[in-house]
Amino acid sequence: MFNNTRLTSLALVALMLLSVVAMGAGTAAAETTTLNGDGTDEVTGFAANNSNDIANSIASDGTDFTTDGTTKLFMNVTYDGEQYALTEEDVSDGTSASQTVNISNDELSDLPGDATKTTNVTVTTWGEDSGGNVTTATSEFFVDFTFDNTYSATTADDNNAELEEDDGGLFSAFNLHTLTFGAFGEEAENFDLHTYDQTVGIDGSNTTVTVNDATSNGTDAFDDAMGEDKESGDLIYGAAAAADDAPVLAFYDSADEDIVDAENDTYAVYDSSSGVWTFNAGEDQAGQTQMDVFVSSQSYTSDDLDYDADDLGDLFKEQADMGARDLGSAFGWGSLTTFYLSSVPGLGMIASGGSLFAGLFVVGRPQTQTAA
Repeated sequence: MFNNTRLTSLALVALMLLSVVAMGAGTAAAETTTLNGDGTDEVTGFAANNSNDIANSIASDGTDFTTDGTTKLFMNVTYDGEQYALTEEDVSDGTSASQTVNISNDELSDLPGDATKTTNVTVTTWGEDSGGNVTTATSEFFVDFTFDNTYSATTADDNNAELEEDDGGLFSAFNLHTLTFGAFGEEAENFDLHTYDQTVGIDGSNTTVTVNDATSNGTDAFDDAMGEDKESGDLIYGAAAAADDAPVLAFYDSADEDIVDAENDTYAVYDSSSGVWTFNAGEDQAGQTQMDVFVSSQSYTSDDLDYDADDLGDLFKEQADMGARDLGSAFGWGSLTTFYLSSVPGLGMIASGGSLFAGLFVVGRPQTQTAA
């Protein structure tokens, strides 16, 4: 009886130890890169996540912070003249001669860079008194951020994105609302257009590319194009995404794993809370060092985008398993010429964007995610 009880106790202890080990293995340890401030600092494996940060010690200008009057400490990160992160911390102990301040890497999610490549940033630190006067030495130094092979980032702004007001297209004056004198509801609204195209460095299919939006109208343009009745995992129709000049499926907030495979497929996801697009590089990018990413607030079937009808058919008819009713509801019934008549001899003019004849009866460009 004694031996059995002892064996049982030992077994329970062993199980507890295994549980602790398993919990530790499942939790990634936070890693802090302490900066020396001498121009030789390097942050490796950067992926803009909140489990890692950078830290630097700021010294008082006198014996301690009380003596020089310092009450707040600052550290910022700039690149190419733009500030990407700023931290502000209260002095925790006025009798101390120095204090370490931190910036979490996720605060640098807008910092542009290519997978496995280095972005050289400037870090500046200083202290101020309660009146906003600088009370410590201002330290400025360079830091290399080497991007992880799984992560690349680029940012659209008013200078590198194409922004314009939608004029409604050639057939805007001859839509269903006009021809029926409003019998079928309110006239469709024209939205601002937003287009961004950029080549980024990748490590084959290992990389996820983040496209941040710092434009003046980007988020509104995409939200308007997609409509209001979207749920996580829904396919996006009112806006479009492409990789290496070929259209790819795009999802709202999260990918539908019943439609795409993260290991093999190239696709995009739009985060409705931040306006950020992410592109998952699939097997089509295996072995490549670059990928062109493209987003537009126009529908895939827009004449301006001019995507190959067969490519659209492969995506939505085959991969997404959408039938005629689904396609008509998503893209507008005039778009069915794009998906079903493109290969019929003599009908190519109709099938190109479905606009020549169908444009007389429907708005040339679907105005929202749910446009019909």
